[in-house]
This record gives sequence, C-alpha cells and structure tokens, in this order.
Amino acid sequence: MKLRIALVLIVLALIAGVVYRTQEKPAETESRRGGAGGGVLTVRTAPVALRDLPRVLDLPGTVDAAKQVAILAQTSGVLQQQRVQEGQAVRAGELLFTLDARPLGAQIDQSRAALAGAQAAEREAARLVKQLAPLNAPGFISRKEFADAQLAQEAARANASAARAALQAAQLEWNNTQLRAPIAGRVGRINVQPGSLVQANAATPLTTIIAPGALDVRASVAQQDWPQLAEARARGKVLAEIYADASDTITAHGELVFVDNLIDVTTGAVAIKVRLSAPPQTLLPGQGVRMRLLLGDERNVLVVPDAALQQAQEGSYVYVVRGGKAILQRVTMLRTLDDQVVVEGNLNAGEPVLIEIPQRLKTGSPVKLEGARGAGGPGGSRSSGGTSPARDTGAARPSGAHP
Repeated sequence: MKLRIALVLIVLALIAGVVYRTQEKPAETESRRGGAGGGVLTVRTAPVALRDLPRVLDLPGTVDAAKQVAILAQTSGVLQQQRVQEGQAVRAGELLFTLDARPLGAQIDQSRAALAGAQAAEREAARLVKQLAPLNAPGFISRKEFADAQLAQEAARANASAARAALQAAQLEWNNTQLRAPIAGRVGRINVQPGSLVQANAATPLTTIIAPGALDVRASVAQQDWPQLAEARARGKVLAEIYADASDTITAHGELVFVDNLIDVTTGAVAIKVRLSAPPQTLLPGQGVRMRLLLGDERNVLVVPDAALQQAQEGSYVYVVRGGKAILQRVTMLRTLDDQVVVEGNLNAGEPVLIEIPQRLKTGSPVKLEGARGAGGPGGSRSSGGTSPARDTGAARPSGAHP
C-alpha cells in the first residue's frame, strides 16, 4: 500500500515537472526576443519638428516656345523652290519658299490692261463734262444731257478705282508666292516638298520658326487648388521650379506670368503659364516636365516624417514615446511635402515618434530608442530650393484612433 502511494507521488511529480517546463519555454523565448531589456522593444524614431515649411503646388506641364510662328501659305499654288533646310537659323525677312507665280503674273497683266482702259474712259468722261459745262448755263443744252455726262464721269471714275484695286489684289497675291520669315529663329520640320500643291491657309503649316531663348511651361491648376494660388498671387510674384525628369535635380527656374480668367468647364481647371529664365538647351518645345509652384512658407507647423504617420479606418495617428512607452496619439494630417507631413494634434516639438512599427507593438508597450533622426536631416524635408518634387495635398483629413 505504501509502495503504491509512493509510485503515485513520483508520477505526479514528473507530470508537474513537464508542465512547468512547457510553460517556461515560451517565456524564455519572449525574453530572448526582447533582448537585454527583457521584453522592451527597440524602436527607430525621429523627433517632431516645429518649423517653417514651404507650401507648394506640383503640376505636370508642357514646354512651349515663348515666340514661334507657323508659316502658312496665303495663296494656293505649286511649291517651286525651298530656300531653307530643317534646323537652319534664319533672319527676319529671309526668303523661305517660293510658289509658282506665273498664273498670278498673267492676272497682273490683265489687271493692268483693265486699269488702263478704265483710266482712258475716265479721262474721256471728264473731257466731255468739261466741254458741256459752258453750254449748260446759257441753256444751249438740256439739263438732262449735262447730268448724264456727269453721271458717266462718276461711273468711269468708279470703274477706274475698281480696276486699280484689282491690280493691287493681284500684286498682293503675287507677293504671297514668296514666303519670308516674319521673325528670326530656327526652322523646324518642313512638311512639303518642291512640286507639291500648297493650299492657302491649310491646316498643316509649311514649317514653324521658333525664336531662340525664351521658353514657357503651360499647365493647368485644378479648381480646388485655385484659391491657394490666387492667395499667393495677391501677396506678390509666384516663382516656379521645373524638373525635366524623374530625378531630384531642378532643371530651370521661372515666374508665373499668365493665369486664365476662367475655369475650363470640360476639365475643371485654370490654365497658367510660367516664363523660364535662362532655360537650358536640354528643354525643347513640346517636352513634358514637372512644375512646382512656390506659394510661400507656412510658419511654425508641426512636421513629422511620412514614415511615422499611420492610417486606420478612424483616421490618422502616430506612436510617440513618452515615459519609456509607445503611446498612440491621434493627429490630423494637413498636407505633405516630399517625405514630410504637416500635422495637428497633441504633439510637442522634439518628441520622438516611431518611424518603424514593430509587429508586436501595442499602445503602452515599453520601448527603448535605437536612434533619432532630425526632420531636416537624412530623409527629412527639403526646402523650396531643394531637389525633390512632391505632391502638396493641401487638404485636411479627419483625426482618428488606433483600430
């Protein structure tokens, strides 16, 4: 009986040992995962910054020549000579193309002959009136006869004027067979070849001349972004930065010189134009670029890295380290610039916020800081004179809590 009781006690002791070891192992594993802190998570943070942040508006744009002229024929005819080549620099008034002027030459000869006949008839009518005038007063001729002579003189004068106008029109048409450069610049693509029939005022120009130097960038501002641009214009000049590719390098600077006076009902946007100062040769008309309008600075705003902002169904929040613990703090996101976010909420300048969120993190979890990054340091925001273009949302979002 005693032996049986002893065996039962031994078995119970073995079972208790196994259970203890099973429960102890997860705790040891968690302790090892927590590192030297024993469950304290090591987190990466960046301080909340209180500073001025540029307010910008980023738009897609298209480079356009500030001064360009499409060369169109004003009279129809066969292209006889091409005096210039594509890409050639030309002076104002230089001959570009000539059309076959022989039909117009014949028309000029006909108009000259018609004018000569009309002028002869005018002289004859004037001579007749001059002869009849002394006979009209004494009554040697009837008043109707003299009135008819005067009427014939007026008709002859009108016919001469019409013939003179027809000659001038024919000469103008003949002049239009010689197409000259209205401005100095560089010849673009030539769309016709000698021997082709050229129609007057055709949809496709013979070529385009682009004046060197000045370039514009055209873009459209969405209706919801228009108020902040109008406010910036009221304060003074609005400057712009141009980015030609996906890099962070500014290609050119410019100034807003034109804003349309209406909103396009089809696009819901306002057309604008920026004039570039000293544009580089890498920019060509028709090229797509990115434009950043500088709308001034926003003073003393709370800025956190974009990586610190978390989104939930209820809104935006960040984890801020207070008293050695990660505390969930609701914030309202106002706008973004590059990798920085302007927020409103119960945050203080210099407080560390988490920029990497561990999977096991919960609000109130004890944490220790791995290191802090300044909001203006590596990975921080760049000023308006910086290099990386970004989208300015300009819109506030509702605050929220951790899901």
